[in-house]
Amino acid sequence: MEEQNVQTNQRPPFLTVLCILTFIGSGLGILFSLLGIFGIGAMNSFLSNYAGAGAADAGILKPILTLVFSAASIYGAVMMWGLKKMGFYIYVGAQILMLVFGFGWLALIFTALFIVLYYLNLKHLQ
Repeated sequence: MEEQNVQTNQRPPFLTVLCILTFIGSGLGILFSLLGIFGIGAMNSFLSNYAGAGAADAGILKPILTLVFSAASIYGAVMMWGLKKMGFYIYVGAQILMLVFGFGWLALIFTALFIVLYYLNLKHLQ
């Protein structure tokens, strides 16, 4: 059956579920990072107006990195949705970079789980 999926270009149901979960999770990552970027911008403006220029040192780098890595994860998932193997490598790269830049230990568990689950479906990708 696995060879039949590759020959007929049908996406396995489990890969479909993984991609949908990635769309949801990374989509939320994009949404929250945009809210963070605009929220930090508003906070910096407020602080610089009322507390002096030195008070507006809130970090905007993390929301920007989250936005970039989440967008790359979605792009990788879209490629895997289309059964392209390169999507797996883009997804894995984005997830590892997200971990390297310190996005938490709980994220490590989910990242490792999804990478392994996607890896198990790698044989269906071209």
